[in-house]
Amino acid sequence: MNVQLFQWLNEAAGRYAWLDDLMKVCAQDIVWIMLAILALMWFTGRESNQKLVVYACLTAAAALLLASLISPEVNHPRPFVDHQVNQLIPHAPDPSFPSDHATLAFSLAFAVLFGNRRFGVLLLGLATLTGIARVFVGVHYPADIAGAVVLSFIVGIVVWGLRWRLEAVPLFFIRLYRKIVPGSSSSS
Repeated sequence: MNVQLFQWLNEAAGRYAWLDDLMKVCAQDIVWIMLAILALMWFTGRESNQKLVVYACLTAAAALLLASLISPEVNHPRPFVDHQVNQLIPHAPDPSFPSDHATLAFSLAFAVLFGNRRFGVLLLGLATLTGIARVFVGVHYPADIAGAVVLSFIVGIVVWGLRWRLEAVPLFFIRLYRKIVPGSSSSS
């Protein structure tokens, strides 16, 4: 089923230049848009948003660290290693499970979703586009994306559950920001 779903999505690659271009952007660059949204949240000056940004960064760092430990153990080959695919972006033939791009995108999305539904739903939509695009361009199987979703969700739940113990971390960065940037607000 993993290979069949991959082939169904990937067979559309190479048919329409506009779709290929869109999917390349989604596969590689949406995470930058997500980070820009986090920056926007930070610069609102609202302490609750700033805390979410720090928790999102902590979640992403922990999820990516775990992914880097899981990937060599699972050692699952990328689709282009085992199959004839329409590969639209270059990629090293390193292990593919779980997807680092999807892990980053979904960990940011889940961390924000737990505290701010509006921004979280937006980020979750962007993360989903990233995951679909990574399969479309031929560098990941759907299971690689699903693994990233599960890992990101679990790490997000753990960080969210521990946020009261971790509160000193965002407060440190918020205080530092307020010292560096004169006139930054301290609203909640």
